[in-house]
Amino acid sequence: MCSTTTSLVGATNEVKATWRHANTSQVASANGGRSRAGLRSLLAVVVAAAALLGVVVYRTVASDASSATSTAHYAYGGLPSWLPRSTLATGQALAASPAHPQLGIEGDLVKVALPTGSTWATMTGPQVPPFVAPPPPYTTATLTITLENTSGVVPLHASDFALIDGNGTVYRPATFVGGRTSVEVPARSRVRVKVREYLAIGSGSIRWAPAGRPVMTWEFTVEND
Repeated sequence: MCSTTTSLVGATNEVKATWRHANTSQVASANGGRSRAGLRSLLAVVVAAAALLGVVVYRTVASDASSATSTAHYAYGGLPSWLPRSTLATGQALAASPAHPQLGIEGDLVKVALPTGSTWATMTGPQVPPFVAPPPPYTTATLTITLENTSGVVPLHASDFALIDGNGTVYRPATFVGGRTSVEVPARSRVRVKVREYLAIGSGSIRWAPAGRPVMTWEFTVEND
C-alpha cells in the first residue's frame, strides 16, 4: 500500500509538471505565432497524464483487492457452551424384539431378536417406475427386505408385512415378488425378498410382525417426480 501511495504522489507531481510545461509552451507559442502547435502539445500532454493517472488508480484498486482476499479467513464458530449436551447414543444399530418394537427409516440396519432366533434386517426402497407427466397420484412401489447373519429359526412370510401409504390405506401382501408366500432363512446367510404394491404418493411405512407380533417398522417416501 505504501509503494502504491508513493506511485500516486509521483504521478500527481508529474501531472503538475506537465501542466506547467504545457502552459509555458502555450505562452511561447502565442508570442512566437505558434498557437496551433502549442495547442496540439497541450492536448498530447493532457492525454498522456490522464492515461498515467488511470494506470496508477487501477494498480491501487487491484492491490487493495488482492490484499483483502489474501488476508480474509472464513471459519465456523463452535456451539455455544450453554447448550445442553446430548446423551443419546448415535451411530448404533437398533435392537428390536416383540417386547421392544422399533421405528426407523429406509436403510436402517436392525438387530431383530425373536423367540426362535435372531437376524440383522434392513429395508431399502421404494423403487418406482420412470417419471411421467402429469405425475399420477398413485404408482407402483417395490420395497426390498434383506435378512443376514441369521441364527436359529427366523420365519419370513409375506403375510407378516403390512404397508401403509400416504392416504392411510393398509395393504397386506399375499406373496413376495416372484410368487412365494414364505422364504426359508438359512443360518449365517443372506436372504432378500421384495414386496410390491400400488401406493399413493407421499409418506408411507412397512411393518414387519412375525407371528402377528410387530418388531420393526420402516418409514419411507413414495416419489415419482
